[in-house]
Amino acid sequence: MNSEKISVREKICYGLGDSSANIFFGMTMMFLPYFYTDVVGISASAMGVLFLVARFFDAFSDPIIGHLADNTNTKYGHYRPFLLYMAVPYGLSCFLVFLAPDFSPSGKLIYAYLTYLFLIMMYASTVVPYVGLLSVITGNPEERLSINAYRFPLAKSAFLLCSVVVPAFVATYDKAHEAEGYMTAMIIIAIIAAGCTLTCFFGTKERVHIEVDTKNKKSSLLSEIKIIFKTKTLRSFYIFFALTQMAFTFKGSSAIYYAKYYLQQNDAFLTGVLAAFSIAGIVAPMVAMLLINRGYFTKLRMLEVATLGAGITAVPIMFIPAEYYFASAAFLVISTFFGELGIIVYWALPCDCAELCEVKYNKKMIGVLGALALFSQKFAMGIVGILIGGILSYVGYVAGGAVNGKIAAGILSIVAGLPAICHFVSYYYLKKYDLDEEKVSKLHEEMNAIKTANA
Repeated sequence: MNSEKISVREKICYGLGDSSANIFFGMTMMFLPYFYTDVVGISASAMGVLFLVARFFDAFSDPIIGHLADNTNTKYGHYRPFLLYMAVPYGLSCFLVFLAPDFSPSGKLIYAYLTYLFLIMMYASTVVPYVGLLSVITGNPEERLSINAYRFPLAKSAFLLCSVVVPAFVATYDKAHEAEGYMTAMIIIAIIAAGCTLTCFFGTKERVHIEVDTKNKKSSLLSEIKIIFKTKTLRSFYIFFALTQMAFTFKGSSAIYYAKYYLQQNDAFLTGVLAAFSIAGIVAPMVAMLLINRGYFTKLRMLEVATLGAGITAVPIMFIPAEYYFASAAFLVISTFFGELGIIVYWALPCDCAELCEVKYNKKMIGVLGALALFSQKFAMGIVGILIGGILSYVGYVAGGAVNGKIAAGILSIVAGLPAICHFVSYYYLKKYDLDEEKVSKLHEEMNAIKTANA
């Protein structure tokens, strides 16, 4: 088990890889639903179907890419080559999805399908290997947690860039030229995304050697997926993970509707709310790491507190009148802060799950497990996109139209009610996840014994 200390420089370089990923996540979660409905002119129901189709696409592409990364062996390692070769196509895909060409309604929808599917394919081709990379930078669980403590503030800094700079920049354009504002902003965003991915490639090193199994490659992916479904620990983790991502996505995707149409505030207030989201995401991982290092919480206990706290603090938003907009927005930010307290833990858990699979099933499958985590994240985004589109259609939402009581209730349900439910149900599944620190330590002992015997 590799116990080498990882330098701060390498931790930062690894974290910049997630900065790149959060450019995709931030832009698509915060602005793409609004961009499709209010800028491009796609109906809310058509947007929902698009997100559903994309999730079916993800269901096949993500595990295949993860399996491919697990079985890749080059002079750059298993996972880093994908960051090198896919960085520029990924940046290009970020740019293309936020163009609004002057096509017919059907042409706009076809363009949206092509560019969004291209984007999620490029995202998967960089981020699936990126998640697996953590397991081979170091085999030390404490170092992995420390890497994540650098990673997520950097990731949320990219989120802050998207949430503050993009809407502020677009606001300098009038409504008739809003599409041009998004196009110009995305040129810069795309360059940053590609640059961060390349920095991650050049600034990291794969230290943990993985033996690539050259036998039964055709059937191994299917066997690995079967392992995930039949193992309670893995099932519980992925259900928890998907529900947690749904809660985050509900809050982020509906914030723009919440601020502009429910609270009836201007773009400056929206920018402030989105910036507060990002700042919460920067500060919370640091606080969580401090609390864990000082022994106040174990990793899983920290995750439990984060999950329950996020659900409880979302509930008051449903009952605070719109005229008390500062109080209502404050609870939304606090709920986000609680949720972010757990992020350094649950993104480290796939590595623990991979070690369980190696000891129990003799399968090296961190790429597939990481792919399933990302698929859970994107599946959550797709389901939320469908639900937001369906709820807004049901309550009679029209872009730029007047907001009545039914529309207000619909917006509240997607910004607070449904996120709270997701957090509470995810807590139930988190309690079923039984791979605590003691069991992880025993896994390491067994892995070392196996490697010693093989040597």
